[in-house]
Amino acid sequence: MADITELTKFARSKERDAALFFQGREEFITDIKYAIQNAQENLRAGESTTSETRLFYGAPGAGKTSLLGEIAKRAEQGTFGAIRPIIVRVVSGKSLNSEEDVVLQIAEAIKKDAIFRTTSHSNATLKAAFPTIFGGSLTKGQIQNSPKATFLNLKQIIKDLSPSRTLLLCVDEIQNIGPDAKEMIDLLHQGNHTLPIIPVYAGLGNSLRVIMSHGISRPASGYIHTVSALAVEEAQAAVNAMLTQFKVARGKKTGDWPGVLAQRSDCWPQHLHNGMRALAMELIRPDINGELDRVDPNTVFAREQNLREQAYGWRLSQTFQQTQGLLSQIMHHITVQPHNLAELESLVLRLDQKAPRDPTLRAFSLPEDRDLEKYIHEMMHQGLLQEFSEQDEAGRITGTLRCPIPSLATYIMRLGGIDPSKAPPK
Repeated sequence: MADITELTKFARSKERDAALFFQGREEFITDIKYAIQNAQENLRAGESTTSETRLFYGAPGAGKTSLLGEIAKRAEQGTFGAIRPIIVRVVSGKSLNSEEDVVLQIAEAIKKDAIFRTTSHSNATLKAAFPTIFGGSLTKGQIQNSPKATFLNLKQIIKDLSPSRTLLLCVDEIQNIGPDAKEMIDLLHQGNHTLPIIPVYAGLGNSLRVIMSHGISRPASGYIHTVSALAVEEAQAAVNAMLTQFKVARGKKTGDWPGVLAQRSDCWPQHLHNGMRALAMELIRPDINGELDRVDPNTVFAREQNLREQAYGWRLSQTFQQTQGLLSQIMHHITVQPHNLAELESLVLRLDQKAPRDPTLRAFSLPEDRDLEKYIHEMMHQGLLQEFSEQDEAGRITGTLRCPIPSLATYIMRLGGIDPSKAPPK
């Protein structure tokens, strides 16, 4: 008997919720395990943790936030070793503007950590270091503002409570960092604080360029990961996990729902999640009562299509709506042949120069500010483009830009009146 109560909760979940049925990404999680092991070795040797910054970046809906959540979950389960790391979750890159911002967030995470909660923390040194966070009080004669928290304060806490544990500083939406964060990003990357902190950043498709302009001019290529679609088997496994968890029985007439939803979603986590939600919405209907054989596939597909196109509509900012003709032509060209950045810039300029200058036809031209770099940056930020590292015939690693979701490229082309099946004009 299907669990209708839990199916209902899932059907009502939002598309940006973390994936309940996490699959794949083992390569990324293994890399985090190596980073923790390296930091542990450095601790034992009395050395600093340096250049261990990890970045996971990709288009909206790729599952970056879910990945950070899975890393935290596996740390709690002891997947990364007997001496599990302390997880520090930071919602936005905006929270890295100062040393105090970072230190206080780490201190809060230590305070909530299970080992801290089961350890006596009446140590006066800790309370003196963080009067507010650790329940101490300011002594008579002090000003009524806590002193600025520093990495020196943090060292004392770690020395007293967790001398052999690493800290995973997991920062989501890293693309939001501002100019004030440059010093802190560099400090965390270089390990000059001499603490076992591993920065793990997740962000949109422009995140690599953002952090490179904020202190990490030479990131280690093996630590930079593009988060894109799941493998077909992983997407199918997620659907199977959903059906199993909600006790949905497969009937005699039940179709290949895992295969169908994987195919329709392009194996893109956001759309796969919405496809499973669309299926759940049908399963909870009183006349269906959790029986797959009674579900009308066309109704599920219509719901899934509506949810997907809503998500696509949110990506088309005012700039893209005003330049819809140009955007559609760009997507048409890069779908047929991926471009590197220089090639893409040349393409956009060529299309712009060919565009009519009639003000009523501005949809085929660059925005009024004529800022090509800004326009391409926004395409990457919104997930219309993503940079992928590929190896050419000579063995050289090159970066190519293409749309990470085929159905998104098709959607944009059709909005601009372009037939995706036809070759773009030269």
